[in-house]
Amino acid sequence: MVARICRLVLPLLILVVALGAYRLTLVAPDVPTLRDSQNQPQVIAPGHDWPEVVTDEQMVAVLKRMRPPGGPANTNDLVHAFRLWGPQAQFGVDAVPDGDLMRQYLLDDRVFRELAGEDTPPLYELTSDGDVLVRTWENSSNNKTTSSYHANDILATLAETGTSLDTPLVTRDGSTDVRALLETALQQFHLDQHEYEWSIISYARYVYPQTRWKNQFGERIVLSQLIDELLDHPLPAGPCNGLHRMEAIAVLNRADENLRAAGGNGAKRDGGMRDRDRKRLHARMQQVSSLLASAQSPEGYWTRRWPEGEAARDDLVASLSDRILVTGHHLEWMALAPSEALPPRETIVRAAQWLIRAILEVDDEQLRNGYGPFSHAARALCLWRKQEPYQVWVASGEEP
Repeated sequence: MVARICRLVLPLLILVVALGAYRLTLVAPDVPTLRDSQNQPQVIAPGHDWPEVVTDEQMVAVLKRMRPPGGPANTNDLVHAFRLWGPQAQFGVDAVPDGDLMRQYLLDDRVFRELAGEDTPPLYELTSDGDVLVRTWENSSNNKTTSSYHANDILATLAETGTSLDTPLVTRDGSTDVRALLETALQQFHLDQHEYEWSIISYARYVYPQTRWKNQFGERIVLSQLIDELLDHPLPAGPCNGLHRMEAIAVLNRADENLRAAGGNGAKRDGGMRDRDRKRLHARMQQVSSLLASAQSPEGYWTRRWPEGEAARDDLVASLSDRILVTGHHLEWMALAPSEALPPRETIVRAAQWLIRAILEVDDEQLRNGYGPFSHAARALCLWRKQEPYQVWVASGEEP
């Protein structure tokens, strides 16, 4: 009798166990628990210190022109200024916001209203489901200057400046934390998203080596798909002439280098990047570096025509602002790239020295109007010396 029961029940038990195991293999990797991921963002440090790219004196001279802008609140400018100077920056001048004030502008609606105006629409909306929606830039809006300019640029900036996921985020609808901002960004991410670069940068700093999750549409997002998004579009496609994509590639690659340098394979079920994808990222950085070596103007700058290679050297109509934007962004991502993916050293030195002259010579109005792109250039120069801008400023003994 017992044997007969066993013959009847055992196959059912085996089936139940098998189905449970199969379900775990399908579901568990797709639904990561961010509560278990790192609270502190990864530090993505530059890999080079080349004094010939920029001297100490040149860094100080550039940074002196790149202090945070005063005047009416402009979210895009404050995001870029906070990204450049960090939370510790103190200038001692009422017209120049300190790092902590810029940080609180992005984290506390009470400070946001003090700077942007009491009647300004909130930067964040906290939904009943706990999602944190960011007010994005719209050309038809009367509040463009206080909107987020790029999708998830605020989140990426918080990550870059060392903001932990448990940091409080005070919205007009109630209090939450930065983790909720990250979770919302990942839930909203989809593969047809127009602007995804800062989302991937945030993922690389906060979530990697976790390699998959499900978004709010039930779609499974895996790391290899993110890499496809970064590599499968034409080089100049996307915001800022495709340059944010190069930043995302360099940051993701550095996150992977951090993982390998630590000798770990990430979470047990998520082992980080496949060797094939790692090689693809390196190949793209090498491809772009080769194009840049050919496209560089005799003076040292690049223009938006850089993907054309040598033909871009004839671009004489690019504005000074565009030249600074493109040259600064390229130097920025290359400062994070591995040595084998860089163009010749003289290419980088010529670009940096042209950039320094341009920033020091541009008039105040043009610099103020282009503060965001210009801040990328200033940050790039400091990265090539492995220096934090505010520490350079303090060490120089410069007066505010």
